[in-house]
Amino acid sequence: MEYRKVYFRICSRNQFDSGWPAETDADKFHEESRSLSQSAGWALQPGGDSTSDTVTKGWQELYLHPMNFSGIIEMDEIPAIQELLKDAKSFCCYGFDCYERYWDITDEEYLAQLETKCEEITHEILERCRTKRKNLYITGPVALNVAQKFSVHRLCDKEGKHNLANRFVGEKLGLCRSQYTTQIEHYDNLAALFYAI
Repeated sequence: MEYRKVYFRICSRNQFDSGWPAETDADKFHEESRSLSQSAGWALQPGGDSTSDTVTKGWQELYLHPMNFSGIIEMDEIPAIQELLKDAKSFCCYGFDCYERYWDITDEEYLAQLETKCEEITHEILERCRTKRKNLYITGPVALNVAQKFSVHRLCDKEGKHNLANRFVGEKLGLCRSQYTTQIEHYDNLAALFYAI
């Protein structure tokens, strides 16, 4: 199954700069969007005063904003969602856009995938640190950019808070990137890596 971040474009009476023209319009929208999604087997998580509702079904989730219903959706489910939204009276769906892919892989599968790319990751670090002179290398913050290049979006880590690519780059190449900065803390390991080539 293929999952992607999807935006269903919604036209409702809600205006970007002024909100709802009347409270009754907002009530109709919320009532109908809840009713339609629940009738299709989605579980409702009501929003608060300043947040919209969210509906979930398995790994899938949709944030029901009056301008976009967005979230991680199984690609095969898109036609069914479009058909469901077609019957709405208080809003209409006029299209959808698909963005990044999300993978259903475990930590172990992800680490194994990164392990197969170890040589490519090492090459990427060397390329990003190379200068015009053969005996000089940039020793600044490159680990984060390299980790981001080789990371993938995963269903079990939708927020990206447990990104194993960061840890992999640090452990395999002896680089320890500070979690909340882009600094590499151990320059000696980088120097050893450059010396080896």
